[in-house]
Amino acid sequence: MNSELNAKVHKMFEVELQDMEARESVKIGDTITAFTKILISKKVQKTLTTAERQAQKKAADAGNIIEADKTQPFKGVVISRNGIGKNSKITVRKIGADGVGVEKIIPLYSVVLEKLEVMAPGKPRRSKLYYLRNRLGKQALRVKELKEVAV
Repeated sequence: MNSELNAKVHKMFEVELQDMEARESVKIGDTITAFTKILISKKVQKTLTTAERQAQKKAADAGNIIEADKTQPFKGVVISRNGIGKNSKITVRKIGADGVGVEKIIPLYSVVLEKLEVMAPGKPRRSKLYYLRNRLGKQALRVKELKEVAV
C-alpha cells in the first residue's frame, strides 16, 4: 500500500511543468498572478464517531482527494521567497475586500500551482518586504517597478 502511494506521488512530480521559466525567474517585489487548482476532499458524514472521523481524515491525507477542474487566480506582490531548489516557496500578499491584507504561501514546483504569470517586475531595496504589512491602501502594494533599458 505504501509503495503504491509513493508511485502515485512520483508520477505527479514527473509531469513537465509548463511555465518553468516563469517559476524560476520570480523575484521579490514582482507583481504576479498565480493560478492554483482547487482541491476538494471527500465529505465527512455528521453521524460518524470521532474515531471514524479521524480514520477518514487519515485516508484523505493518504491520497483520497478529489481534484476539481477549476483554477483560482491569486494576484499580488511577492514579499518573500524561501527554500532551495524544488522546495522553494513564495509568499504572495494582496489586498482583499474591505482593505484586509491576505497572504498566501505558494510552493513553486507543486502540481497544485497550474500557471504563474509575472505581471510587473519589481525593484525592491530589501530581501524581504514584510514592511508592506504595516501600510494601507495602494501604498501596501507599491514597489518600485523595474524599468528595462533599451540598448
